[in-house]
Amino acid sequence: MTKAVDDIGSSLGPPVWLPLADPRATERVGELIGSRLPPLAICLLTGDLASGKTTLVKAICGALGIDPRIVISPTYTLTNIYPGRCSVFHVDLYRIQEPEELYGLDIDDWINPEGITLIEWPQVARGLLENMPTLRLLLSRQSDPGSGRHELIAAATDPAYAPVMQALSQYPGARTLSPPFPAALWYPPADGGPID
Repeated sequence: MTKAVDDIGSSLGPPVWLPLADPRATERVGELIGSRLPPLAICLLTGDLASGKTTLVKAICGALGIDPRIVISPTYTLTNIYPGRCSVFHVDLYRIQEPEELYGLDIDDWINPEGITLIEWPQVARGLLENMPTLRLLLSRQSDPGSGRHELIAAATDPAYAPVMQALSQYPGARTLSPPFPAALWYPPADGGPID
């Protein structure tokens, strides 16, 4: 059962913030997430350009038995399908301008009916995704752009993601967030613009 935004601090626990000191830290967190995802998981990856979304996807796929070298952003194809211990749909909605463009597609073309779905730039599809159980991952660069450091905020809308959230909360440097939670976790900018 999907939780409403107002309920997110109750049975699912609060969102978790993690520092990502370098690309290797992003990979470690991706491996941790991928090794604990439930069947039919839908992960929404939101963040500015170069915030580490594809790096995280590669590591999640690696944990699922997929060679990370074959994982590339499907910006021009919408969906890449990777076979592994379970199949993974890697979706990139960056080039989709209007939600109506998705209505013309069969949902099985971009939501994996038999495995895991990883969606970059999910903002345009929020009307189609808001009632689905998701793991929401917000990546951003920390305030010093020259540092190369990033951060991740993770939140779940379904108890199936409890093992992921538990593991993330125990990651070195992680901390839980108190309300108000970042609005971008729930309603990211529909235009794909910068995240507050």
